[in-house]
Amino acid sequence: MEARKLMTLEVTAVPPELLVAQAHALMSKIGARHLPVVLKGKLAGILSDRDILSVMVHLQNGAATYPTMRVGEIMSLSPVSAGPEASLSEIAGVMIAQKIDAVPIVDKNNQLVGLVTSTDLLNIVSMLPATSQPQLSYQVRRVEPDVRA
Repeated sequence: MEARKLMTLEVTAVPPELLVAQAHALMSKIGARHLPVVLKGKLAGILSDRDILSVMVHLQNGAATYPTMRVGEIMSLSPVSAGPEASLSEIAGVMIAQKIDAVPIVDKNNQLVGLVTSTDLLNIVSMLPATSQPQLSYQVRRVEPDVRA
């Protein structure tokens, strides 16, 4: 299956000038963990909730505050992206190898046309009949911490 069949088409993108606090509020409002960053119509980066958490300051009273920073200062530059014709297995492989949870889908001019997230891929797996799902085997290994002082 190609990315074009699964990708989210209505993607909220933000400019690099947006304040981090505003971006985080937007993410909370729309329930997103990633925001593609677009500059002059082209994909410039991607902002993740992890990027925001890395600069957020937690106060003693439990509240959180943000430094006066712009999205462009903390976003991941040159994010991994794919074209609409990329296969879902290719995209999943990239996500695993790069340890990322979202891949922006761009056209040949680097314009954002969609987004594929790990949730999108899991939704596809959840729709497979049980008989066609791969049988996985696993082994749980218990590791005892070394508590010698």
